[in-house]
Formats: sequence, C-alpha cells, structure tokens
Amino acid sequence: MSLKQSSFHQESIQKNPIRVGIRLMFQRIGEIDTLNEKYQAQALIEARWLVESTDLLSILSPIDQHHLNHGKSVTLTKYSDIHWHPQLFIENALGDLKEQIRYSAKKTSNDQVFICEHRDIKGVFWEKLELNHFPSDIQELTISVGSMFYDDRVVLIPDSYYRSGINREAFVDQQEWSLYENVDAKQRFIKEFAFNDNDDETLDMNPNDERKRSVVSVSCHTARRSAYFYWNGYCLIFLITTCAFCIFSMPPNLPQNRLQTGATLLLTSITFRWTVNRSLPTVSYLTSLDKYAIISIFILILLCVWHAIIGAIIFIENRSSITNSEDRNCWIDRCVFFILFGFYIIMHLGMLLWLYLVPLARRRNMKQKDIQYKEKIHKQLNEVQLLNQSDDLELSNKTKIKNKYTVSEVTL
Repeated sequence: MSLKQSSFHQESIQKNPIRVGIRLMFQRIGEIDTLNEKYQAQALIEARWLVESTDLLSILSPIDQHHLNHGKSVTLTKYSDIHWHPQLFIENALGDLKEQIRYSAKKTSNDQVFICEHRDIKGVFWEKLELNHFPSDIQELTISVGSMFYDDRVVLIPDSYYRSGINREAFVDQQEWSLYENVDAKQRFIKEFAFNDNDDETLDMNPNDERKRSVVSVSCHTARRSAYFYWNGYCLIFLITTCAFCIFSMPPNLPQNRLQTGATLLLTSITFRWTVNRSLPTVSYLTSLDKYAIISIFILILLCVWHAIIGAIIFIENRSSITNSEDRNCWIDRCVFFILFGFYIIMHLGMLLWLYLVPLARRRNMKQKDIQYKEKIHKQLNEVQLLNQSDDLELSNKTKIKNKYTVSEVTL
C-alpha cells in the first residue's frame, strides 16, 4: 500500500480510512531485563499522511508558503490544536513515557502535502521473550504503535518510502547481547467491542459487533552472547555427569561407596540447575539448557539405580568380595557401563547437530537478513532521491509557469 494512493477528506464526511505511514528509528537500546521481560529504549516515530495544500494556508506564513511550494519541509507549530491527527499511542509501553511531539509538512507533486508527526519517546517496554533455545536464543525487541481511531477511519501501515532502522552504536548491553541491523515492520489488527459512549457514532452499530484498531509493530533483533552459559552451564553439567561414570571404577560389591558418590553428584546437579534458573523468568516450557540439565539428572538417577541393583544381586548371591575381573557380575557391570556411556556420547552428538541446525541456523539467517537489509536500504535511498528530484523539478516548473503568468498580467 502507498501513501500517495490515499485521499484526504474531512473526518466528518470521510468514507475511506486515512492511511498513515509509520516509520520508527531505534535511537538507543538500553538494558534488556530477561527476568522481568522488559527492556529500555529511546526511539523516534514518524507518522505521515496526506492533506490538501489549501488546508494549511491559514497557519503558514508567506515565507513558509514559499518554502513549501518549492518542495522544502516547514515546521508546523500547534498543529494538533486545530487540525486532525491520528492520535497515536504505544501499545506495549510500561509506565509513563517521556514524549516530545512536533509536526512538519512537505509538498508533493500533485498539490497535496505530507504531514509528518515526529514523536520522540523514551521509556520501558514490555516484550514477551521466547526462551526455547536459551542460551542460544534470538529475541525480538518490539515497539507497537496504534491509533485511537478504529480502522474505518485510520489504517496504520509501514511507511513504504522510508524504512525503519536502528542505531547499533548506542546499545548498552553489548557485553550480553549482539544487535542485528535488520528491522521488521508488520501491520496487525486488534479486535475490540464497541461501547455506546457516542450516540452519533454508534447509532447504526450493533454493540456486539467487533471493531478493529490497526497497529504497526516495528521489531529489531538481538542475539544473546551465549559463551558464558556454555562454559558455566553446559560445561559444568557435562563435567558433573561425566564424573558419575567414573564410579564404575569402584568394585560393584561396594554399593555403599558407589551410591554415596552418585547421590552427591545428583544433589550437586539439582542445586546447580536451581541456581541457573533463578536468572530466568518463570515460563511454562523448558529451555534447551533445562532439557539438557534434566536429562543429565535422569542419567545420574539411572546410574544410582543400577549401582543399587548390582549391589543387591551380589548381596543375594552372598558374595562379600569380588576380585576376579572375569566374574559374571563384573562382566554385566562392564556391559552396562559401555551401553550407558555410548548413549551419553550419542546424546551429545545429537545435541550438537540440533544446535547447529536450529538455534545457530537462526543466527546465520539473521546475518543473511542484515546483508539483504543493507541492499534494500541502498536501493530505496536511490529511489527516494530520484522521486524527490522529479518532485522538485515539477514544483519548480509550476512555479516558473505561475511567475510567467504573473509577469504577463502585470505587463498588461
């Protein structure tokens, strides 16, 4: 959808909704709070819509009118006090936002004017974090812009001429996160029910009918720097579980020693998992680190159960000491060790393969999107420059023709 394809009518007689293009620039990304699912950000929102140029003549000085007719942008003071505007709001803001709003206008080639609302915002925003692939996760940091008007009056769309972007240099959590350059802008609708608070608007409307508000969500992407969790999470759990296989070096006729060591490692693993989970929000699903830790705990439990079984078998057979390595129970114990350790190795090979094909593949895709995003930005900048040049040329030709007629009238 294009902004230039939309037509502006007065709100009271409007039949088609006004299309408002939304562009958002992330100027600064602050701290990302994983535990409370929120982040701090500072952004600039630009909302553009078309009006007739005659509607602005009453509030513009002769100098501003001259600049506007020559294709230059002019500042509009107190525009929202007497003119229509889309009444934007931030859907996922937490608490009070710091906002500064100003307006500007720029003429197009067809005697219409783009009104641009510049909104500087700073505050805390809520974001639902997807932690399935933690600590190799990629998070979307989104700011959702909505309008107080329903979609029969205003439809918000991503700006088709100016793409949203991000300033990667002003990023506070660079030690914990890596910020990508590509930015996505999506349109969606919120369903609501109408209330009879305005008799003129709801006279012909069923209160049970659904109404929609348009929302544009602009998202940047950030990847967690996971080296810390690999060494302090996966690696320590791996070492604890690997030590459990060293228990097989003890004779199987000493289950008390085996069980004591195995239970100590089991409690250590459970305590370590509890410590790691304190830094994560309470979610209804398991992260990849949770799954690995729980599987390792079950392996430790399985080893403890086996040590109890082999000790009970030896006790039932009344064998107080086993020194012969060719004994049947020693041979069974050795076979169980190779089976469980083989399963342990296969599990890690499968986990490494999954890690490469799923979480790390998303990071490779994001890097590819960064390259494509740069190409689109470069292409779009060229198109906008050509469009502005053609608009300026057309406006200058109209001005020359107008001046020519003026001179002719004066001569006559």
